[in-house]
Amino acid sequence: MSIFNNKRMALLSKKGIFKYLTYGIGEIILVVIGILIAVSINNKNQERVAQKKLRSYLQVYQQDLVQDTLVVGQVLKYVDDRKKFFRIFLSDTVTAKTYDDNKEGYGLVLSYSPFKLQEKGINLLENYVNDNETEQDTLISRILTNHRAFGNLIDETNVRIGNDIDNNMMYLKEHEPWIADLLIGNLSNPEMITYFLSANYKARLAIHSTLIYGNLEPMLKGLQAANKETLGMLNERLEE
Repeated sequence: MSIFNNKRMALLSKKGIFKYLTYGIGEIILVVIGILIAVSINNKNQERVAQKKLRSYLQVYQQDLVQDTLVVGQVLKYVDDRKKFFRIFLSDTVTAKTYDDNKEGYGLVLSYSPFKLQEKGINLLENYVNDNETEQDTLISRILTNHRAFGNLIDETNVRIGNDIDNNMMYLKEHEPWIADLLIGNLSNPEMITYFLSANYKARLAIHSTLIYGNLEPMLKGLQAANKETLGMLNERLEE
């Protein structure tokens, strides 16, 4: 600054107004360039911080996706293991002996294993997108779209299946006094088998089977396929 001040005074003392103005403009240009450089450096630093934060969020979602994939696999196995019992008890050859040989038939419309997708990683990514004006990222768009779409379907299906189970339980509570024996595993009441061989029960079993194998199972298989593809893309991104 001392050098600039001395130069400025020298120009004025020699009455070099044009040179002084030229020099002043040069100073302004230098200041503007300095500001632009500082802004550029600051922007790059902010972008670097944002990218580091995004990477950490993707890692959290990656862990969530691995956990979801494991849980969905377990639910699909549970559903598949029960499929043969639905087929047996929806057939036209069901007898008291069928129930005696396959005790699982008594609880087919009374139990289910609900679950929810992990939310920590997806919430972090949604907040990141809302807080940062960034160009469209195909991977993040895919993650947000798939997660919310499947999450909503799972929640809706869980509600429908849960409501169906509640309705079945309420019916037994209000119409069948032996429900207490059933719930504690006492299956000797003859009135019990009469109900389970009835058209009423078969209709309830058919509805529940449709909810499980017509809605839940294909949806979960679709989710597993989507998760596998997304996980591959995530692994590739995080290895860069």
